Amino acid sequence: MFTKINYFFFLFLLLCCSVHAQQTPAELIARKIADKMTDSLLLSSSQHDTLYAINMQLHKWKMVARQQHGSPDSLQYYLQHVENMRDSLYLPVLGEDKFLLYRTKKTNLVNNN
Repeated sequence: MFTKINYFFFLFLLLCCSVHAQQTPAELIARKIADKMTDSLLLSSSQHDTLYAINMQLHKWKMVARQQHGSPDSLQYYLQHVENMRDSLYLPVLGEDKFLLYRTKKTNLVNNN
């Protein structure tokens, strides 16, 4: 027998699952990046939301580049150009101190330290 509380809890879980299932791969990646940065840099929820929005915007710019540049050589150039903008977009959100910590963690991750 379902009580009212169990019933609402079940509906809440069902709703959460359906919202989660509707996310695109780009949204999942943007959220994962924002979640990881929030955890490792101890960011606020508004910083998390802004980083998520930045990552989604970067994805959109990459999709535009893919549509406009078919050649692998030119596509690689434009994708790298978009990727190079990431840190400059993160800086105002993170501030100097957390941005330096982010860069250190990013360098360690890239270099497998």
